[in-house]
Amino acid sequence: MSDLHSLASPGERSGSWPAPGRPPRFETGTGNRRRPGEEKPSWQRLWLALILIVALLALGGAGLFVWGWLHSLELSPGVATPTSAITRLHVARAAPYAGLTFQVVEAQYASAFSDDLIRPGPAQVRLRLHVVNAGSTQVSVIYYDAARLLVPGQKPIAPSNVNLAVALAPGKSADGWLDFPVPRGTRLETLKLQLGSTALNESLVTIPFSGPFDPASYTGKVYPQTLTIFYTYNAQPGLYLTYHLISVERQFAYSGWGQVKAGQQFYVFNFRVDNPNGVAVNPGPGFDYVRLVLGGNVRAPLDSTLPTSFKPGAHQVGGRVMFSAPAGLHSLTLRFLYQYGQGGNDYSVQL
Repeated sequence: MSDLHSLASPGERSGSWPAPGRPPRFETGTGNRRRPGEEKPSWQRLWLALILIVALLALGGAGLFVWGWLHSLELSPGVATPTSAITRLHVARAAPYAGLTFQVVEAQYASAFSDDLIRPGPAQVRLRLHVVNAGSTQVSVIYYDAARLLVPGQKPIAPSNVNLAVALAPGKSADGWLDFPVPRGTRLETLKLQLGSTALNESLVTIPFSGPFDPASYTGKVYPQTLTIFYTYNAQPGLYLTYHLISVERQFAYSGWGQVKAGQQFYVFNFRVDNPNGVAVNPGPGFDYVRLVLGGNVRAPLDSTLPTSFKPGAHQVGGRVMFSAPAGLHSLTLRFLYQYGQGGNDYSVQL
């Protein structure tokens, strides 16, 4: 009994026992554990600071590199590159192309021009041009296609930059320049400007900056004529029209057609027409009954402004008919087709 009683009475036990309801607590490795709220060790803070400093230095260096690169591009609109020494040659030579007159006022050579940042070559030649449209229609020229600088020993050079309007209104003039990339040391007096699109097979115009030059070889000519043609309108017996051929022009360009093809010229027949009848006569458009005969080949007009109808008693009504034919012809055959049936009447014209 005494033994049982001593076990049942905790106050009388002689050993050390855990208190009821509280399990024993075992702690291991408590020296390396960090409780909530404790700061990171000092060596970790040092590494973070070092990483932050290195990152800032790297970003600063990259920023300085990018700024220097952008500055070297000279893209600021208000900043101009200093102009290098410019060599000048006064040219003052002109020739017609595509219905316009082009005068090369001056040629300039420099390693760079301050107002042209397009520099594909080691040096540049700038041509200052004066362009005049003395015609009655607007003319457009694509200079990147039609203009070439001829440099001895080099292939024809296309412009690298253009400061000329594409379109020029009738009766107007324009000044501007074309820039070309050239080899270093190019001599201005050896150069030539070529006008004409080889892609379109146009007749080419060449203006040399020195030496022999014949601008008249590119200029059209007018040949006065006195031929009279009595054209019978056989739809009504006894009716006829009188065509007076007053001139024939040989041209390299024609309104609406631009520059003529290589090896060809435009031949323009200028007429004055009378209708001596008391009634209107309607022969139709010149495309229908006027032809050019070349070596047995019959060509229709490319353009005609002859009226399709002539009023009673009409006098000296103007009109023209235009053909394209080989350049330099001095003898032409004009044919007026019969209004009805086959064939027509031929007329010889001398230039």
